[in-house]
Amino acid sequence: MLALVVTALVAKSVLVAGAVLEPDRYAALVALSALPLVALLVSPALLMRGRTRTAYLVGADLVVTTLLLADLVNARAFGRLLSVHMMAAAGSFDGLGSSVLAMVRWHDVLLYVDLLAAAGLAVLARRRTRPSPSGGGQGFVDRVRDPRRRSTRVRTAVVVAVVAVLSFGTQVATQTSDPGMRVVSLSPLGTHLHQVYDELVDTHQELTPAQRERVGDWFARNAAYQGVAPEHEDLVGLLAGRDLYLVQVESLEQVVLGAAPFGQEVTPTLNRWRSESVVFDQVLAQTRDGSSSDGELLMLAGVYPLESGATVLRFPDNQGYTTLPRLLAEEGYRSVALHGDAGSFWNRDRVLPHLGYERYVAEEQFAGGTPLGLGLADADLFDQTLRELDRVPRPRFLHLITTTSHTPWELPARLQGLDLPGDDATSRYLQTLHYTDGALGDFERALAERGLLQRSAFVVVGDHEGPQKYAPVDERWLTGNDGRVPFMVHVPGMTGRTVSTPGGQVDVLPTVAQLMGVPSERWAGSVMGRSLLAGHTGSAVTPEGRVRPGADGAGLLEEAYEIADLAVSGDWFLRP
Repeated sequence: MLALVVTALVAKSVLVAGAVLEPDRYAALVALSALPLVALLVSPALLMRGRTRTAYLVGADLVVTTLLLADLVNARAFGRLLSVHMMAAAGSFDGLGSSVLAMVRWHDVLLYVDLLAAAGLAVLARRRTRPSPSGGGQGFVDRVRDPRRRSTRVRTAVVVAVVAVLSFGTQVATQTSDPGMRVVSLSPLGTHLHQVYDELVDTHQELTPAQRERVGDWFARNAAYQGVAPEHEDLVGLLAGRDLYLVQVESLEQVVLGAAPFGQEVTPTLNRWRSESVVFDQVLAQTRDGSSSDGELLMLAGVYPLESGATVLRFPDNQGYTTLPRLLAEEGYRSVALHGDAGSFWNRDRVLPHLGYERYVAEEQFAGGTPLGLGLADADLFDQTLRELDRVPRPRFLHLITTTSHTPWELPARLQGLDLPGDDATSRYLQTLHYTDGALGDFERALAERGLLQRSAFVVVGDHEGPQKYAPVDERWLTGNDGRVPFMVHVPGMTGRTVSTPGGQVDVLPTVAQLMGVPSERWAGSVMGRSLLAGHTGSAVTPEGRVRPGADGAGLLEEAYEIADLAVSGDWFLRP
């Protein structure tokens, strides 16, 4: 049975690694890297006998298999292992039950097949060792209890444990900083053990002088990428004085804009806006464990997410960021954030005030609404925004966080506006976005009726990918997204243009700051993004830390996530 458990856990580790790695050509190496911890886990069984040994092995297999199943589901959603930081944080998964279930596959139950085999082996073993009426079975018991055999078992267990610990120590010492390849070098279990260590010491760590100098030097070098190309100089200050609406659309992918499956526009409002917008069409999603909350920190504070766990859960009280609400407050703007879900979701009720918002209006403060998916319907979000306009003087900055297009993309038939032949994940996803786009169009018309539209500007962003991350591979039929999310700045009446500078979500803040006419000396040295209006590439680096070919300052981008970990955990932004 011991060999069965070891083989099964190693095989499951390889399976999970394959789900994390794209491509998975290195996943087979996990068969080696997983062995030390699996051996350490089963080594106590060498000291046990009979039912105690069986119970221990089956229990260990059950616990580890369940953890690996959670990893597998998380890998389907985010391309990463489930973070121990996320598991330890209270409320991390509130309201996400249906989204998690959408990632589970019927065949996942096969991960537990070896437990049935182990149970069968246990029954057979008991039958073979049951004493016979003639006492033939007693000899087996005597031999097992022989002191010399017991001593051998102890020595074997100790040797296995020591070799396993030394081997894992070598793995830790030689690990890579790439989160994906760390799964190969440490194995899924080893990665979690390393995360547990981080969790135990998870607090603001005083940066050493050398670390502080390194972080400061990175920001100083990155500040050189905040210029404006001659062809975009006319855009500087384009948004100054206008009411600014930051519309953060849940799971919106770049490929959706302009898409017309079966001859039907998915986002007619956004498609119409493109002709009167600055469209940045090569912006990478850069979120990690924090999902939407990572997207908000990237876009509002110009800070990359942590390698493990959500920044807003691990360090919710960091206050030193240079943020878009703070920069606009210095220009006389009043800022309000609105979200049709519980105020505590992703710690927003705690974090958003630290980012500079005067008020945060969550579901609990809405005048009313219809529950739909993760929270209230997006139509209710826009209706509540109209109510807030009567309370917030101009110029105003309103951040609208939609929810209807959140997984698992379930929309009542009466609200579905597209005639699509299937009920697959992509079809359901497009129905929800079509609904949200329609609600945005209604909001636009309401502003026009109030005489506010011509004094307004809209920044539309996607917080992370949708089906490309969350849907089964065979249900992803809207292809060509390549990791991108929309970033579009709409000004009614302007002549539109498309800027195809490669960049990332972290570039939203510096780009919007320039469009607002905020002098770069107020933010260039304290944000991690780059302006997409400059004559160089933006922050074209994936969430896995892979720099896109041709990116300028590639060395800086390769360090970016590591620098962010130091800056956030060391609270570098709150510097004297």
